[in-house]
Amino acid sequence: MLAFVDIQHEKITQHPVQGPPHNKEFLERAQNIQSAVGVPCLPVHYRNFSLDWLRAKGVKAFFISGNTPDWAEYDWDNFKPLQAAITSGEYPVLGFCGGHQLIGMTFGAPADALGPLETGENDLMPDYHPGMRKERGYLPLQIQAPGHPLFAGFPDTGPVVMESHYWELKSLPDRFRLLASTHWCRIQVMQHTDIPVFGIQGHPEAYTPQYPDGSRFIRNFAAATGVIEW
Repeated sequence: MLAFVDIQHEKITQHPVQGPPHNKEFLERAQNIQSAVGVPCLPVHYRNFSLDWLRAKGVKAFFISGNTPDWAEYDWDNFKPLQAAITSGEYPVLGFCGGHQLIGMTFGAPADALGPLETGENDLMPDYHPGMRKERGYLPLQIQAPGHPLFAGFPDTGPVVMESHYWELKSLPDRFRLLASTHWCRIQVMQHTDIPVFGIQGHPEAYTPQYPDGSRFIRNFAAATGVIEW
């Protein structure tokens, strides 16, 4: 059993207009994870998540979603059960986008915006934090750790995954290794050196028939951490 933890703010998940499309997309991405790994995947909101829940459900690894509100809008005490599971070392973890940032901040790394747009630079998401730089669309990852099992089966040009963010980790957390970057985001993929905790700033779980690399990336994570066999 796998789990996909939704860290979207309740103001979105419970909103009468924004909630239904978000919740539908979240469930679709949980299904994508399940299809990629070939193991059932339980969706759960972070407010309902804990180590006891993982143990009761027989979960072997979990994934952490992205989010849209800025981190200052959250009550960080509500993240403590999720952070305890991340740092426990008991479970392989892969964070996507905001989940990647949450992992980094849990281990002490700073996160902030990519920065303001330069003169003449196109705003890729003008309705979302206008004037700020974003990465948006299906982009190739620049592999910084050739031969790493996460990149098994990919060309040297790297897997292509969906990006949709305007924040990033500004430095690697202690005891983390850099695995991949993009043009604007240096810490695109990272791995803890002692426990099976990984993060990716992109959204491999948003793979499509046209852009399927995210499926292999997720399956490689599951194989590299012993959840499934190669």
